Amino acid sequence: MATLVVTLIVAGTLAFGAVYPWAYLPLFAAAALIGAAGLRRGLRPTHLRFVGLAASAVCAAIAVQLLPLPPSVHETLTPRADAVLAGRDLAFGADPARWRPLSIDPAATQVALLAAATLGLYLVGLPALLGRDCLRSVPARLAVFAIPLALFGIYTREYNNGLLYGFWQPQDGGGSNQAGPFVNRNHFAGWMLMTSCVLIGWLFGLVERASPDNRGRRGRRLSWLSSAEANTILLTTVVVLTTATSVFWSLSRSGIIAFTTSTSIFAWLTLTRRRLDAGRRRLAVAALAIALTAGVSWRGADRLISWFQDNASFSGRLEAWRDGLDLIRDFPVTGTGLNTYPTAMLFYQTRNRSEFVAQAHNDYLQLVAEGGLLVTIPAAVLVLALGGAIRRNLRDARRETRGYWIRVGAAVGMVAIGLQEISEFSLQIPVNALLFCTLAALALAPVSRDTITVTKDA
Repeated sequence: MATLVVTLIVAGTLAFGAVYPWAYLPLFAAAALIGAAGLRRGLRPTHLRFVGLAASAVCAAIAVQLLPLPPSVHETLTPRADAVLAGRDLAFGADPARWRPLSIDPAATQVALLAAATLGLYLVGLPALLGRDCLRSVPARLAVFAIPLALFGIYTREYNNGLLYGFWQPQDGGGSNQAGPFVNRNHFAGWMLMTSCVLIGWLFGLVERASPDNRGRRGRRLSWLSSAEANTILLTTVVVLTTATSVFWSLSRSGIIAFTTSTSIFAWLTLTRRRLDAGRRRLAVAALAIALTAGVSWRGADRLISWFQDNASFSGRLEAWRDGLDLIRDFPVTGTGLNTYPTAMLFYQTRNRSEFVAQAHNDYLQLVAEGGLLVTIPAAVLVLALGGAIRRNLRDARRETRGYWIRVGAAVGMVAIGLQEISEFSLQIPVNALLFCTLAALALAPVSRDTITVTKDA
C-alpha cells in the first residue's frame, strides 16, 4: 500500500501537480478507490467516524450550492447574485423565472465537489490500510522521490527558460515563477514543506530508536558510527537537508516562514519527549539547526533578507484580501459557490488592476467567500474533528518510537501547510491536497493495542 500511495503522489506531482483535467480526474478516481478499500475494513475508532461524518457534511453543503432553486428563494439567499449572473450568462435575462443554483459557476463547483468527495473518502479510508510496516515505509519511499524533485526544483529556479520541463508552456502564467514541475514556486514549497516535516519525523524516530548498547565508551560510539543504523540516520539527515534547502531556494516567503515555524514545533516536541535522553535531544535539535543554517547559507542570507524586505508582493495580497472581503459582504450566507473565485473576481476585483487576481492568496478567506456560512461551518467542524482525532491518536502512540515520530511529522506538516495557506493557495493544487490528506491519514494510522512496552522494533 505504501508503494501505491507514494506512486500516486509521484504521478500527480510530475503531471504539473495534476492541475489539468487529464491529470486530476484519474488522480481523484484512484484516491477514491483507495479510500473505498479502506472503508471496507470499517471505521473502528469512534473519532474517525466523526471525521467521516464531518467530511460528509462538507460535501453535502457543497452539493446544496448546486441545487436549482426558485428565483424568489435564490434572491433571498443571494441578493447580489443576479447582477453577476446577468453579466456572465446571456440566457439569464431571457428566462428570469428559470430555477438556478446558488453557485455562480456550477461547472467549477462540480469539480470542487468531486475533489472534496474523493479526497474525503481517501482521508477517512486510508488509515485502515496503514499497518505498522506500511506506516514506516511511506517516508522512505517519499524520500526516494523527494531528493531528485528537490534538486530539480533548485535547478529550475536557477536556470529558468519559462517552460516547464523545458518544453511545456503553462496555460496560466508564463512559467517564470516555476519550480520543478509546478507552475508556481509557492506550490512547490508547499509540497516540500509537508514532505520535509514527515522526513524530519522519520529522522527523529531513527534517532530515538538508535541502539543504546552503542552509547557507552568512546570506542563503542566510534564503532556505532560505521553501523548500518548510523548510516541510515546520516542518509536521512542528508535527505532532510536537501528538501529543506529547496524550500529556501524557492524564495517562497510563506514556505520559509512555515518551515521555520515547524522546526520550532519539532524542537519543542523533542525537548518535552521523556523517552529522549539528553544526547539524543541535542542531536535532534542540532539537526534542525543545521537544516535552517544550510537553507539560509546555500541560498544566501543577503538574498533572503533582500527578498523579505521587498513588500510589493505583500501589498498586492492585501489588495486582493480587500476584494475578497467585499465578496464576503455580498455573499455571506451561501457564498458564490466553491471554486468560483476566479469568476467572481471578474466583477469584484477593483484594486490592483495591473493583473487579474484569480485567487485570494488566503485559502481561509477564499473558503468563506466561496462557501459562505453554508460551507464554512461544516468545514470548521471537520477541522476540529480532524484535530481532535489526531491528538487522541498521537496520545495513544506515545509508547511507540518510529511510528510515533512519523505520525508527529505528518501532524506538524499539516500545521505548517496551514500556516502557508494564510497567504497562499497551495492546497488548491490537487496533488498538494492529496499529499495533505496522506499526511492526515499517516497521523491517524491506527496504533497497535499490544504496544505496551517499548521494544527495539517499536
